[in-house]
Amino acid sequence: MSWTDLDLVEVRAVAGESGVFARRDIAGGTVVGVFDGAAQVFDLAADGLVDWRGQDGSMSIHLRLTDGKLYAIMPQAGVEISGIDFINHSCKANCRADAGVLVVETIRAIEAGEQLTINYHDMDLIKLGRPCWCEGIDDGQRCIL
Repeated sequence: MSWTDLDLVEVRAVAGESGVFARRDIAGGTVVGVFDGAAQVFDLAADGLVDWRGQDGSMSIHLRLTDGKLYAIMPQAGVEISGIDFINHSCKANCRADAGVLVVETIRAIEAGEQLTINYHDMDLIKLGRPCWCEGIDDGQRCIL
């Protein structure tokens, strides 16, 4: 189960999905959550697509790609997805996650009410050909493709 400092952050609706937002000002370098999950291995097809075996690939953390296999961390069956699991992508992220430790910390000070984001490109070691997760709108946190 992932851990989230719910004194600092909360999950709110944003653009038809969920996101993580600061409850109050947060200093740079503050740990706000730790990812957890089950390590799993997925086959990679010749066209580069992953066979997620019915799981939600958007919730994966890619660790290594080798010999046609993707090694990833996935949510554990029966464990509720919550807190830091809902952190969204931005190419102008205000947090980072170390894929070796999966600890999420702020890069800079965060104002109360500001959405926390990480750059999935920095976190996922395997890009799987996806250039960006941004929606192509500039709301101050998402990049324009």
